[in-house]
Amino acid sequence: MPSGSGSSRSHLRVLAFATCVVLAPACQPELASETLRAVHVAGVRLDPRTYTPVVDLVEDGDAGRSLRIWIGEFEAQSISSALEREPIVRPNPHDLWKDLLEGLEGRVSRALVTELREGTFYAVIEVESRGRSLSIDARPSDAIAVALRTGAPVLVRESLLEGSPAIPDDEGALEIEFRGDPRETRESPSL
Repeated sequence: MPSGSGSSRSHLRVLAFATCVVLAPACQPELASETLRAVHVAGVRLDPRTYTPVVDLVEDGDAGRSLRIWIGEFEAQSISSALEREPIVRPNPHDLWKDLLEGLEGRVSRALVTELREGTFYAVIEVESRGRSLSIDARPSDAIAVALRTGAPVLVRESLLEGSPAIPDDEGALEIEFRGDPRETRESPSL
């Protein structure tokens, strides 16, 4: 793959996002009314069985139900840096989305994890800009990364949490610490 092609794809995603915010009210898929539950990002770790990053979402309040979503390395790094409030040297696409929205006098009102279909989670970023509300289709990892940067709440449909146990204490799980190369990890005990 040519150098910079991943960067080009990231820039195309940002351009598509900005186009939806400014020009395309058709980006608003209808969401069926269902109870939504507020969650917080409990962390990002490496699944010891698949060596794939996962983001752990835990329901706020007493129920403590959780949802684990497998994500890509770049998205894991982006979510981790937002959780750690690391200073930005150069903006990644999620930082760029935040800056674009602010420049367009918009804001993320919330990020919703909406469904699980054929083993893939889906999400929506709800944006308010210039008196308009938009619901923009997104991957959950992107929605979470943008929500963390903008201070927007993350919500999950009730049906996705039903029957979800608390996140197990995975023996041997690797907590991800991103410094430089996103493939570098350090072994640490699970919490």
